[in-house]
Amino acid sequence: LHPDPQAQGVVIGYDSRNRSREFAETAAEVLTAHQIRVFLFREIAPTPQVSFELLKRKAQSALILTASHNPPEYNGYKVYWKNGGQIVPPEDQAIIAEVRGVVDFSAIPSCSLEEAEAQGLLEWIEAEADQAYYETVAELSVGNRDDNRDFGVLYTPLHGTGGRLVPGLLKHQGFEQAHEVAEQMVPDGNFNTVPSPNPEDPKAFERAMAQADLDDRIILCNDPDADRLGVMVRDATQNWVRLNGNQIGVLLLDHTLASLKQTGKLPADGVFVVSIVSSPLAKAVATHYGLRTVEVLTGFKWIRAVAEQLEVEGSGSFVFGMEESHGYLMGTHSGDKDGVWAAMAFAEMAASLAAQGLTPVEKLQQLEQQFGYHLDDQATQTLPGLEGKKQIAALIQQLREQPPQQLAGLSVRSVEDLLSNEVHDLQTGTTQPGKGLPASNVLVLNLESEARVIVRPSGTEPKIKYYFNLKDADATQLAPRFQALKQDLGL
Repeated sequence: LHPDPQAQGVVIGYDSRNRSREFAETAAEVLTAHQIRVFLFREIAPTPQVSFELLKRKAQSALILTASHNPPEYNGYKVYWKNGGQIVPPEDQAIIAEVRGVVDFSAIPSCSLEEAEAQGLLEWIEAEADQAYYETVAELSVGNRDDNRDFGVLYTPLHGTGGRLVPGLLKHQGFEQAHEVAEQMVPDGNFNTVPSPNPEDPKAFERAMAQADLDDRIILCNDPDADRLGVMVRDATQNWVRLNGNQIGVLLLDHTLASLKQTGKLPADGVFVVSIVSSPLAKAVATHYGLRTVEVLTGFKWIRAVAEQLEVEGSGSFVFGMEESHGYLMGTHSGDKDGVWAAMAFAEMAASLAAQGLTPVEKLQQLEQQFGYHLDDQATQTLPGLEGKKQIAALIQQLREQPPQQLAGLSVRSVEDLLSNEVHDLQTGTTQPGKGLPASNVLVLNLESEARVIVRPSGTEPKIKYYFNLKDADATQLAPRFQALKQDLGL
């Protein structure tokens, strides 16, 4: 794995899920038995804070025991490398090779936490560590405390780790009218008050909506490990509107870049890094402010890898990262998406808009009037079991070998195959090199009228995922086109 001889040990954090702490302590017992120093959080901690702690301590790696926003019966862990981001090749392959090499679990050495602490191999990360993270995130503020004071915010961590930090951060930023969904502030691995601990699921907001009063202008929601942010906002008629991940990201991006430009802090060589399945509207906003956009595969680890490369090569300044699945990051204090910072940033943006007499919905409409109306949505095809796995592979291969010439009345102009790194022009029959992204079983169908369909098999579920990015000068054309595309694809 070529560890850095100057790096110090492994940081271990965990969320509120069932047995997360037990698994974290077990990992610490194994690592210290191998004479590897461990820094273990005393309490549950958000994923971005664990990444922050890894970078602050210049550690070699980090483990985070979490299953993110999955159902309560799930648990797992994320592995981070010294750059603060989740592992990418070749580290991931080397680690799994070691795992597969284990033939007898009883032979794995273990050291009790008491013994490890006595030997100086274990150090507890106490609550005092929160302060450094607080101060760093607060420095990223581009808001106005006067706007924040009377702006109503309702927050829920969905029984997860965000409850430890977000309410205090909002109060620190002057949100005197911020309050929480009390029963969901309690860490609970069963998530008893919520059907799904996923900010992408409208059901996650049911308890908050029932509790909200008329003074609440927005509802903020983190997933259990607080790396994602979900949002509901009131429109001009006081009705609640749930924003999708693309809409949240575009609003945060525009507000951040506008504020940095106004204060003269926007770097001339600024770079925006975004997943390939995110809305093209985000790139249009970034380009408007003079940023270069770099597209990467899905997964925030690829965004962090580009940010690190820019820093090492001196080839640009990372300003903002975004993926449509509700993940956002400003700056490099964390190597992963930061739902704690994003909660503060969105609240400040919404308060700033309110001071101008605008809602976030109206601001989105302004952006689309400027850059074109967009519809960005998803659909999935579920094919369970071993037979389903074969069907998924066959469907992707058929689409690769025999792409449609037309969808929803729009001609398919080209197909980009990320597995072969080739772009096949269906109009001319020629093939050109692709973007050079890491090989991945992803197909990008580029249609006329700036429409796009991206197809990939899920990495964790028996599903094919379809991402639709549509644009038109006439907003009324988008919904029917989306439905026609799904119908033509058999969805």
